[in-house]
Amino acid sequence: MSRQRAGSRPVAVKEILQGFLNPGDLAALKERQQIRRVWEAVLPAKLLAQTRLLDFRRKELWVEARVGPVAQELHFLKPRILQELDRVLGPGKIRDLRVRVGEFNQIKEDAEI
Repeated sequence: MSRQRAGSRPVAVKEILQGFLNPGDLAALKERQQIRRVWEAVLPAKLLAQTRLLDFRRKELWVEARVGPVAQELHFLKPRILQELDRVLGPGKIRDLRVRVGEFNQIKEDAEI
């Protein structure tokens, strides 16, 4: 078992992350976490399991739906989703929601927001 050196103190995870990430990266990470929280709050549970957040770029939120009818449902929910994102993130942060249909699996989920 290793011993702590005299005078050393435990380091907070936040400090370690700040050492790896520049301030812009940390801000983007927080923003993506907010997007995910809003997404999970706004979408019904049955749709949540059939979708995944892909990316956020150029003020567009990219989402993948498992099948066409789910993509259509997202199209109907789009105004409500964008309104809630505006409320949480601030107006104009996300101006559009882009949906593509694709079969995704658990392995690819590490690449999502």
